[in-house]
Amino acid sequence: MPRLTLFKKILVITLLLSLLPLIASSLILFLNLESTSTRLTSEIGERAHIQASESLQMRASQVAESVADFLRQCENDLIFLSRSQLDQATLLNFYASRRGEIWYRTGSKSAPLEIREQVPLYSSIALIDKTGQEKLVIRDSAVVPESELKNISDPARTEFLTEDYFRRVRTQPGKIYVSHVTGFHISKQDQLKGADEPENALDGKSYQGVIRFAAALFDNRGTFNGMVVVSLDHRHLMEFTQHIDPGHNFSTLFPSYKSGNYAFMFDDEGWIITHPKYWDIRGLDSSGHLIPPYSESSGKPEIDSGRIPFNLDHAGFIHPNYPRVADQIRKRKAGFVDTTNVGGEKKIMAYAPIIYDSGDYSRHGVFGGITIGFQLDQFQDAARKGSRLVNQQLGEHRTRSGIILLITSVLAGFSAWGLSRGITRPLLQLTEGAHKLADGDIHSRVAVTSTDEIGELGRTFNFMADELETRKNSLLTTLDELQRSRIDILDERNFKTSILESISSAIITISPAGVMTSINGVGLKLLSDADCLGKEYREAFAAWPDVCARIETALNTKHGYGRAPLSRQIDGEMTYYDIGLFPIGNNAEMGLTVTLRNETERECLREETVRLDRLASLGKLSAGIAHEVRNPLTGISLLLDDLHDKPGFSSEDKGMLSRALSEIERVERLISALLNYSSPVRTSFREGDLIQILKDILLLMQRQAEKKGITVNVSYAQLPQFRFDPEKIRQALINILKNALEVLESGGVITISTECNDTAVTVAIHDNGPGIHRQDLPLIFEPFFTRKGAGTGLGLSITQRIIEEHHGTLSVESDDRTGTTFRISLPLDNILS
Repeated sequence: MPRLTLFKKILVITLLLSLLPLIASSLILFLNLESTSTRLTSEIGERAHIQASESLQMRASQVAESVADFLRQCENDLIFLSRSQLDQATLLNFYASRRGEIWYRTGSKSAPLEIREQVPLYSSIALIDKTGQEKLVIRDSAVVPESELKNISDPARTEFLTEDYFRRVRTQPGKIYVSHVTGFHISKQDQLKGADEPENALDGKSYQGVIRFAAALFDNRGTFNGMVVVSLDHRHLMEFTQHIDPGHNFSTLFPSYKSGNYAFMFDDEGWIITHPKYWDIRGLDSSGHLIPPYSESSGKPEIDSGRIPFNLDHAGFIHPNYPRVADQIRKRKAGFVDTTNVGGEKKIMAYAPIIYDSGDYSRHGVFGGITIGFQLDQFQDAARKGSRLVNQQLGEHRTRSGIILLITSVLAGFSAWGLSRGITRPLLQLTEGAHKLADGDIHSRVAVTSTDEIGELGRTFNFMADELETRKNSLLTTLDELQRSRIDILDERNFKTSILESISSAIITISPAGVMTSINGVGLKLLSDADCLGKEYREAFAAWPDVCARIETALNTKHGYGRAPLSRQIDGEMTYYDIGLFPIGNNAEMGLTVTLRNETERECLREETVRLDRLASLGKLSAGIAHEVRNPLTGISLLLDDLHDKPGFSSEDKGMLSRALSEIERVERLISALLNYSSPVRTSFREGDLIQILKDILLLMQRQAEKKGITVNVSYAQLPQFRFDPEKIRQALINILKNALEVLESGGVITISTECNDTAVTVAIHDNGPGIHRQDLPLIFEPFFTRKGAGTGLGLSITQRIIEEHHGTLSVESDDRTGTTFRISLPLDNILS
């Protein structure tokens, strides 16, 4: 909006003071004449509107009564047929005697023809037996051959693929069945065939539809014996509305849709069933399903192709009166409304109900409605003539008033211009100086040439400009200093952040209120919570109760600072941490710093070193003991053997000697196991077949398993040849299988399976025995650990060492319900020799 300057204000006020009285008097006279013209035009138009509307409503009522009489005539024809002798001659005679005139166009656009022809009322008459089989059908004035007759109890075999009139008549005997208009939809392209409007489309298709009238037939015992069906040709229904011209002509061969002066018929469901645009008529698609109506959600492809049959109940988006008309018709009321058709033409539409309540039309007691439309513009001819006369007089008055106003305005304008310029020119100079100052020109000043109030305003402006220049220079200096300070602070912050992120420990700061204020990347990974900043420490450390307790103690008591070890069990495995709490400020007045470092790997290395040292010591000790004990033990064994063979001992004494020899043999085996454990044979890798080794082992243990009633199930996957020590792997597998056989004292099942992936081969050995106690699981691979009464306790320890020599893994899963599973994984890429 343009700014109203002081110059313009003074100019406008002067002009208003001089022109306002003249403008007011002219305006009052003009308004009075305009009001009179409007009132006269409105009264003439309203009267013409009412008279034309009442005339159209009367005509619509007459057409509706004619349609109702016609439908009742068709119903009477059906009743007559159902009570007649239904043979071929009777039906042919009836078909030929029922005719009506059709007035239609034919030929082509270049050579049109107008024809009035008497054609049969019914497109077909059918006699159907109680099973739905057509017994006799007359169509196109001829009897349909028997080979073409169908069983219409299946709707898919009816003419329009989905009709169920046979079921409807059979389930409602004694009632007349009257269907809705049924026919395949005619699209816009089908009707127009390149023409611009329907009235010019002579080469296009016509709508071919029917209304079925059907009645049940009964035998002498009153049992359903079939039905007779007459199919009213839709063209005779079109004749009631197609030739109505509500304009200057009373009738027409084909109405002009574009003019809006035409009539159409719709049924009790709101569907249009007669219309100059055939694509507006309800219709079925090629599979016999009703095409959805034109609605606000219809897509552009449907609109362009003309697949948009019109239903008044869904046409409120075109004009709200369409659904109201459909509702009024269902209430058996006549009337008229203003509407707009799809083409955008405003018109008055009179409507009247077709009173008919047979068949499907019993719900509302109406067949549908007749509407006759007429353009509103054609009602207003008389009103427009009077309005033109008044407007002519008004125009002459406006011209005279305009000339007077123009001369007065010119005179007043020159006077106002001189007055305004003398006042506004100094102010304009001051405004220009202020704009320059606003644009950054702080050196801009205005020239002061007067001593009046405007001159004083100019001097004040120049003083303000001097102050602004001084303060701007001061602000620029301060901003430079702030920028340098900001850069220093950012550099220091980035340096500290880089140091914190490079540390392998989690570093977390907590405010005195217990809220987390900062955390480095290691801490985020440790807590697994990217949104922990700003949370209370109890929420962030919800899974770390020991850490929460230490933080709470440090915050509340101001004690408990320093480092301490911490261990947690995660997914069944023990994890070790080093936790440190350090105050920020005196007595933690600014909060706490918490450090967490994962010490699990270091702890595992320490435990492994202790274990290796223990095993090395044990090996040396075992080798020494075995060497020192073995020689005397051999002598004792030989002496006892000689004593056993000498005569003179009782059987009881010999039994005791035999038992002593057995114990010495057990000690020998233990010593041999100790020597094997302390001085293992060097591993020799070569390509081998792991499946064959398993088969050989099972062959050796088969008899022992059968004696104990143990079932051995195997599931071998296809394994490649790869490098391993066959003898040692055999020993490892035998150790595990022997343990499985020993725990299954009363029979059971051992399952052996193999798997293979790109990097390793896995052997799983499962038994359904009592399982290993949870507290024993960490100890089963320790040397000399055993829960059996006999045995060395070295089998699983040797097995673990063999698997480790192959760079593989040995794991165990066990519980008292499902038993125990040992899983051996061997890599495929062993290159050791």
